[in-house]
Amino acid sequence: MRYPEVDALRAFAAIAVLGTHVAVFAGADYPGSEVGRFAQRLEVGLTIFFVISGFLLYRPFVAGRVAGKPGPGTVAYGWRRVLRIAPAYWVALTVTAVVLSRDEVFASGTAPYYYLLGQTYSGETLSGGLTQAWTLTVEVAFYAFLPLWAWLMQRAGGTSLRAELAGLLVLVVISEAWKGVVLAGTDPQQVVITPMLIALPAYFDQFALGMALAVLTVRLQRGDPPRAVRVVDGVPWLPWLVALVAFWVVSTRIGIGDEFFEPFTPAQYLARHWLYALIGVCVVLPAVVGTPGRGVVRRLLAHPVLAWLGLISYGIYLWHLTMLSLLEKAGIRDVGPAYLTWPLAGLATAVIAGAASWYLVERPALSLKRLVPARKPRTAPLPAPPEPQPSARIADPS
Repeated sequence: MRYPEVDALRAFAAIAVLGTHVAVFAGADYPGSEVGRFAQRLEVGLTIFFVISGFLLYRPFVAGRVAGKPGPGTVAYGWRRVLRIAPAYWVALTVTAVVLSRDEVFASGTAPYYYLLGQTYSGETLSGGLTQAWTLTVEVAFYAFLPLWAWLMQRAGGTSLRAELAGLLVLVVISEAWKGVVLAGTDPQQVVITPMLIALPAYFDQFALGMALAVLTVRLQRGDPPRAVRVVDGVPWLPWLVALVAFWVVSTRIGIGDEFFEPFTPAQYLARHWLYALIGVCVVLPAVVGTPGRGVVRRLLAHPVLAWLGLISYGIYLWHLTMLSLLEKAGIRDVGPAYLTWPLAGLATAVIAGAASWYLVERPALSLKRLVPARKPRTAPLPAPPEPQPSARIADPS
C-alpha cells in the first residue's frame, strides 16, 4: 500500500525549494526584503525530503524484523535506489552542463565526482554541476548506510522497538557531536560550509526523525495507539500549526534572514538546523500517523493533482534551477511584474521538465527493477486486522 499523502509532501518539498530559488531570480535577495526573509527559509523542503526518506526506507527493515521476517534484500534494495536516483540525475546533469556551458562537469579531473554524486566531498566541486544536487550526495550516503544500520540493530536489539529508539537516539547524539566539532573549527562569527558540514553525519538527526516515525507506525500495529497519537489522528492540522510557528521563528526570530547567503554564527546555524528538523517531522507526521482521509489536511494531501506532482517531484527538483536559468536567458525579467512572472513561469517550466523526466527517464528506468527481484518472504504474511487502525499502513518505498 502506498502513501498518497507522502507523495503530496514530496510535491510540497520540491516546490518549496523552487520557491527559494525563484525569489533570488525575482530580485527578492536584497537586504531587508520581507519576501526574501521567508522565501529563503523555504529551503526547509530539503529537510522534509530527508525525513520522508528516513521513514519510507527504514520502515520495511523494522517491520520485517519485528515480524520475524527478512528485511529487504541488500542487492535488490541497492539496485532500486540506483534506478531511482541515477538515470534521471545523469540526464539532468549532462543536459544542464551542455546548455549552460558548465564545462567542469566534463573535465577529466572532476567528472567522476559529479557523475558518481561525490561532488560535496571536494571543495573544488562543492558548488559545481547541479547546485541543488548536494542533497543527493547526502541521500546516497544514507542509502548505503541504512542496510548496515539495520543489520547492526538486528544484532543488537532483535525485535525490540525500544532498542530501535535507543539506537536512533545514538544517531542524533553522533550528529550533534559531529556538527559541534566541525563548527568549533570555524569562525565564531561566520560558519563556512565545508564538505565536513554537509556530510551524512551532520544530517543523521533529520533522517533519524523519519526513522523514528517508521518505528512508531510499526509499534502502532501492535496495540492501541497512545493518547498523543489519537490527538494527531483526530486533529491532523495541529502538527502543521506547530510547523508553521517554527517556520515563523526560524524566519524572523533567530537573527538571520535579512538577506540571502548572509553569514551565520554557529548558534544560528544550529538553531536553523533544529527548527528545520522540527518543521520536517511535524509536516510529515499527519501523513503517516492517523486514519487515511480523515481531516482536511489528509484530504488535501490525497488530492490527485498533488499526488501527481509528487510523482514527478524528483524531476522538478532536478530541473528547476536549469529552467530558471534558461528563463533568465530568454529575457523573462522584462516580462510583467517579477513576483508574479517568475513564480508562474518557474513552476510551469519545472513541472513540464519534471513530467518529461518521469515519463521518459525515471519510469522506464524503474521498470528495470524486475531484473533484481525483491527477496521473497520465508513465511506467509500475517492476516490483516479486521478494522484498520490509525497509522497501520504499510508503504512501498520504491
